[in-house]
Amino acid sequence: MALAAFVLALTTTSCRDRGQMVTGDTHVVSDSAKLASTGAINSEMRMEAEKGIVLDRVKDIYRLLKSEYMYHGGSYENEIFDKMFCSKSWNKLLLAVRCKEEQSGTLFFEINHWSMTRYSGVLLSFDEFEVEHVDLLSDVKRASVTFTVYEADTYTPARIDLVFEDGRWVIDNFHNLKYMIDVRNAMWNYVANPRIM
Repeated sequence: MALAAFVLALTTTSCRDRGQMVTGDTHVVSDSAKLASTGAINSEMRMEAEKGIVLDRVKDIYRLLKSEYMYHGGSYENEIFDKMFCSKSWNKLLLAVRCKEEQSGTLFFEINHWSMTRYSGVLLSFDEFEVEHVDLLSDVKRASVTFTVYEADTYTPARIDLVFEDGRWVIDNFHNLKYMIDVRNAMWNYVANPRIM
């Protein structure tokens, strides 16, 4: 009888401990789920904050660009903007284009990548900026912003691609969405074309 009471007491204790272990595991799972959802919320907040930073950066660049265009009467061909606001690889490619122009006596003339126009002397307005994409998880952070370039009687949808370089967002490519021109790709084709020499 004493043996039966001992076994019963041992079984009850084991079951109670097992119940607590299960309950303990449930709390761990529940806490992990809370941490994961908190991480997801923090990630979403970080993404939204970064989108705001990208949008403000692009708007500031184009506000300055518009001011320069207005000051120069709609004609502004200064590569200082490229040096100030574009990536190192963009500037390296732009230098290769200028060298090719000099060597070949030809001009790379797709569009003015800043104004998205083919002609100078046009008064422009830049509007409807929207962050299309932000990638913070890759080795190099990337973003894309769409906007519209308005002229007196027409408009051009455009997009720029940005990379995070040296602690700031810089432009890495320009796209004219009206004529489907990828400016970086057009520059590469110009530089690589052996017939232009």
